[in-house]
Amino acid sequence: MSSKTGAEVWTDITAVVTDMLSERGEVAGPMSNATTINADLGISSVEAIHLMILLEDKVGVPLSFQDLAVRDGEYATDLTLGEMHVFVCGVLGVPPSTTGS
Repeated sequence: MSSKTGAEVWTDITAVVTDMLSERGEVAGPMSNATTINADLGISSVEAIHLMILLEDKVGVPLSFQDLAVRDGEYATDLTLGEMHVFVCGVLGVPPSTTGS
């Protein structure tokens, strides 16, 4: 089990997204569980893989983008931050928080 809480995982996710958007000169708006990575944030599939790598560094455990993004043998067309939060919390063995609601 991780020493992180679900709320800390949410904070890590939003911090990594904010940093990624900032690097390309964009300001992150409000984020919730329903915020989509591609449609709402404009993060491409290649950038989403980079996002997972940055998040791995932040939470200190390996994260498989494929395990997150493949559903019924197909890559999901978009992912929500909530799905990412539940996935990372599951990998860490902590319950997700309701922080991003």
